[in-house]
Amino acid sequence: MQALNSLESILLEKLVTKYPSFASHLPYLKVEKREAMGEGICVHLVYENPDSNLITEDRNALFSNGERIVIKELKYGLGYVIDITDGEIKFIEFIPNGETWNGKFSEYNILEKES
Repeated sequence: MQALNSLESILLEKLVTKYPSFASHLPYLKVEKREAMGEGICVHLVYENPDSNLITEDRNALFSNGERIVIKELKYGLGYVIDITDGEIKFIEFIPNGETWNGKFSEYNILEKES
């Protein structure tokens, strides 16, 4: 298992803004694997040693705050979606906007959704 990278952590914090009960999940999340999926990347998450501080709720949701992730490797950047199934955060999927991408980036900037 691997630690979340900074981008993954920031996006999960944005999820917590909409679903505050998931804040208790963040300390336990680790990356099981990062997997190429067609043109995007799927970051599979697992819970490491959760305890009684984990607040659970029966929720299924797909979350994206509408931001665009700008990376120098892609002209049009990335979108993302976070999957919640049966009250657990299962994965983050990164999707390029119409470009081929190898799943790697060095720096990023998150552009908030325009109103």
